[in-house]
Amino acid sequence: MKKLIAAALSILALNTSFAQDNDEDAILRDRIALDGSPMPGGMDHDHDMPHPHWNHLTTIAISPFQYTESGVGVGLSYERAMDPDGILSLYVPAIASFRLRNNNNYDPYYYGYNNYNRTDYTFYLMPGVKFYPTGMGKCKYAVGPNAVIGYGQRTMEGYYPYYNTNTYTTSYPYTIGTYDRWMLGMMINNSLNVNATPHLYIGAEMGFGFTYFDRIGGYNYGVKFLTQGSFKIGYTF
Repeated sequence: MKKLIAAALSILALNTSFAQDNDEDAILRDRIALDGSPMPGGMDHDHDMPHPHWNHLTTIAISPFQYTESGVGVGLSYERAMDPDGILSLYVPAIASFRLRNNNNYDPYYYGYNNYNRTDYTFYLMPGVKFYPTGMGKCKYAVGPNAVIGYGQRTMEGYYPYYNTNTYTTSYPYTIGTYDRWMLGMMINNSLNVNATPHLYIGAEMGFGFTYFDRIGGYNYGVKFLTQGSFKIGYTF
């Protein structure tokens, strides 16, 4: 009987030790899955431990709704994390915006109506970075600077004085032409970023800045206000 009791106690102690080891392994695996540490014993972390879905490093998104100071349009963006924790990312949005310009004013100089309808367009490329204060996560805020490079066309209007019969001076607009536009500037962007599913990205963004070079038709207009905002949806991997 004593031998039977000793054997039973030995089996119980062995099972307890094995269960404790399994619990420690489970805790270690959970920690590894969260912080990306190397797997022990030669295990392949990429295959044996699935990444949390917010740890993807690359995001490609489109902006079905996009606006800038030059009009409304669409956008496309590329983002790539520069460190494993996702604190800093390379961020390159591209934007196309359009604005309809029309005029139907009486032109006293030509004794008729000055009619035109033209669509001005502007393309922007804004390479920069995004800083995530809280790192990776399902929902995260980011802020960062972007350079602004822009090209497009701009319809310019001029005004000349016209004295009516009551001697009051008024101004009438008239078209002076459509010119190429080049601009260089900078902008600070703020964004809310949500990883709704393992591969679905949803975001909203707003930025403000200024130009230090804005040439229209050979003349540099200097400092001009810049703004942009967008709703984004994309794929993260």
